[in-house]
Amino acid sequence: MLARVDSRGRLYIPKELRKNLSGEVYLVRVAEGILIVPKPKDPLGELEELGKKLPDVSLEELRREILKEAEKLAGG
Repeated sequence: MLARVDSRGRLYIPKELRKNLSGEVYLVRVAEGILIVPKPKDPLGELEELGKKLPDVSLEELRREILKEAEKLAGG
């Protein structure tokens, strides 16, 4: 779907996509452009659910893996 950005930097999001967005969104820069992600209604609850799916490793090991992946994504 094609959208336009006006001279003031405003992006018009078509109605059929806008109906899935309410309140706040995150704008995430990715290699291909910008990803628009709706902010969850209960961010802590969503994190808790994601945490249940984490592998059975120490927090320090998870931290190292997260930092390593973040460095890769940042081009470092």
